[in-house]
This record gives sequence, structure tokens and C-alpha cells, in this order.
Amino acid sequence: MSLSVNGIAIDPRTLAEEIDQHRDRDDPESAARQALVARELLRQRAVELRLLGEDGVFDESVIDALVTSDVRVMPPSLEDCQTYYANHATQFRQGDKVTLSQILFAAAPTTPLSVVLRRAEDTLQAVLADPSRFDALARQCSACGHAQQERHVGELVRGQSVPEFELVVFNGDRLGVLPRLVNTRFGFHVVRIERRVVGEVPGFDAVRERVEQVLWQQNRRQALRHYVALLAGTAEISGMATSPGGGWLQ
Repeated sequence: MSLSVNGIAIDPRTLAEEIDQHRDRDDPESAARQALVARELLRQRAVELRLLGEDGVFDESVIDALVTSDVRVMPPSLEDCQTYYANHATQFRQGDKVTLSQILFAAAPTTPLSVVLRRAEDTLQAVLADPSRFDALARQCSACGHAQQERHVGELVRGQSVPEFELVVFNGDRLGVLPRLVNTRFGFHVVRIERRVVGEVPGFDAVRERVEQVLWQQNRRQALRHYVALLAGTAEISGMATSPGGGWLQ
């Protein structure tokens, strides 16, 4: 089914490439269609508001400009921040450390993301079935000719890595191989936690600005979802079974 937004067709090759970016979703094609339609709606709105030229590059800076000029993001209240802190205080703990081993399956321009994901999933299932194989499989992956697969071992202190990696690694007190792949901007990680050192939770006043930033980002995502849904409501969209407002921005 061809995909278009207000008469602007989205290239099937672009859709195929986008599907690869959503292989971890229950329905990768539907998620890809939602993302592409939402992106095109925002691009067209940016052009309409003269925030972007017709042939300009649509990127995060353009979305930021749209948010500033056309989207109302509610700032979190002090009460919101205090409630979030009370329920998620460990998220702001300082001094946490983990010693870990990981096998990174990094995306490569010449390899479809679905292939990289399948390799990572196969490796994860193998080490979950027999954790003693972790080191051997790590060496095998490094020696099998796929240069984008690497093993890293060492100590990680909270705040040293990207948020999406730390959100999983520092969550809970599990040791051993994590039961799911960790998906980050760098690729797919098979992770084994070998040791944990628990830090201390600072008082609310010490982390208030961090709490405000977390909540503001959440409010921004929700506002953008609503904004996309409003744009979709007045647009002519073909090739979509549902509105792109709900799930396009994860």
C-alpha cells in the first residue's frame, strides 16, 4: 500500500529502510509507517511556518524550532517533581557502579538492521541457555569476520554512558546475563552484569533540576504526540490504518 501525506508520496525504499529501524517492535511496518507519516507532517508544518525551506534538511533542530514556536509544553510543577522523585528516587542515585561484559552488535551501513538484530538475538538466546558460553561466543563473534561485533569488559559508573543503556543496566539488582537485548543508538548489546556497587540517593533539592528536566522531556514527547495527531486530523493521508499520533515517538 503506497504511503503519502497531503499528496507527497513517501518512497517505498525509504519505507523499507525505516522498517529496519523498528525490528524490535511487534509490528515493524506499522511503526515505520507511523514514524514516516509523523515526520512528513512535521516537515510540512515547518515549511508552512517558514522554519524550513522546501528543500531544507529536516532534523531535530527543526523539531526544536517547531516546539518553540507552535507547541505548548507544560513545565512540571514543584509538586509534580516531588511526586516523581518520591517514586523514582533510585533513578537519581549517585555513585552506582557495575562491572560488566558486553557484546555489541553495531549497525553497519552495508548490513540491514534486521540481520544485525537477528545475530544479536541468536547470541543472547545462546548465552541465556548456557551462560558459561558467554566468553566463547564473544570471542567467536569477534573472530567471525563481522568487524562491527565487539566485546567490552570493564567498570561503568552511572553517568558515564548514554541514558538508554544506563536505564537498563542500573535498573534492579540482577547479576548475570540480562534477559533482553539493550537497544541503544550504538546498536544491540548482550550484557552480563558481574558486580554491582550501590551508591547513595541524594536529597530532592540536590537533584531538583535533573528531575525537572526528566519531566519536561516527558511532557515534550506527549505534547508532540498530541501535535502530530492534530496535524493528522486535517491532513490527507493514504497508506495508514491508524492515526500516527499515538505511537510515532517512543
